[in-house]
Amino acid sequence: MSITLIENLSNEFFFEIFEYLEGCEIYQAFSNLNYHFQQLINSLFLLLKFNFYRLTSDNVYTNTYKQLLFNNKHQILSFHITLPLEKDDFLSSFSIDSSFDHLESLIIIDISENVLLSLLANLYSLPRLFSLTIDTQHRINDLSDVYRLIFTLPKLKYIKCSSEIYVTCDLLPMTTNEQFSNIEYFIIEHPFAFNELCTFISYLPQLRHLTFSGLIDEDININVIKSITLSNLTRLYIKIDEIPADKLEIFINKLNAKLKILSLGCTSEDIDYLDANRWKIFILHTMHILEMMIYLQCISEFEINLFHHFGFNDNGH
Repeated sequence: MSITLIENLSNEFFFEIFEYLEGCEIYQAFSNLNYHFQQLINSLFLLLKFNFYRLTSDNVYTNTYKQLLFNNKHQILSFHITLPLEKDDFLSSFSIDSSFDHLESLIIIDISENVLLSLLANLYSLPRLFSLTIDTQHRINDLSDVYRLIFTLPKLKYIKCSSEIYVTCDLLPMTTNEQFSNIEYFIIEHPFAFNELCTFISYLPQLRHLTFSGLIDEDININVIKSITLSNLTRLYIKIDEIPADKLEIFINKLNAKLKILSLGCTSEDIDYLDANRWKIFILHTMHILEMMIYLQCISEFEINLFHHFGFNDNGH
């Protein structure tokens, strides 16, 4: 029999289409068509992706989102929240708690410190929150409490934290044996010092992938920083400015990692970064299972741009 009505198509067909649409778009397009589609968009088999951008004071837009979040919280798979212009009242009107039992990914951009800390405290109860991205932009000067709460989230596997201003994290203590996190992917895109980086890493024994940019040299004696064993770490991506080559080598050695991929982007006038024999000895002695190294250096004083892409076989050649 030929299909004459769109609702005669299978539910699986619509679920596949809905994967390409944002949750509010699905609601606006299908919720008022008929009973069949109303049941379809409220089905627990349909997982929704929500993107909330509070760029205006449009109360109708905001209220629609609040209604969707209240009625469909069990279906939300991912939630992207951007709240510029001090519009934090949206998050103050409800809480993301254990009732969001399918939420796996959360992106938070441009939220004030008090609201962010309150939100992070509630995330502990989420049973499936695997990915968290936070961009504080210009709002927060000290991320110590933010990281303290992040490292308590029991299901989290991926964290990316960014800021457009200089921030400190020096109030975050080194971990104890009872405070380990399950995070495996850690991306840092804000300024921080060597000792702060070592504090972060102390919480993350399961780390597999580490990316950081913004590392600054505060004349700290890196030799006194304790070594940390990251036996699962295989990928390290670094972008640094004005960090001496010998200090970077000491830090990498202190990770006790089995790196397979090392990517280094550097803006420095330290000529030791150009010593190919130094890199060869360092790699063969400390990273003998390295499979690939990507090296990009810019030395502004001499206006030199270098790019090296090394591949290694099982013998390290």
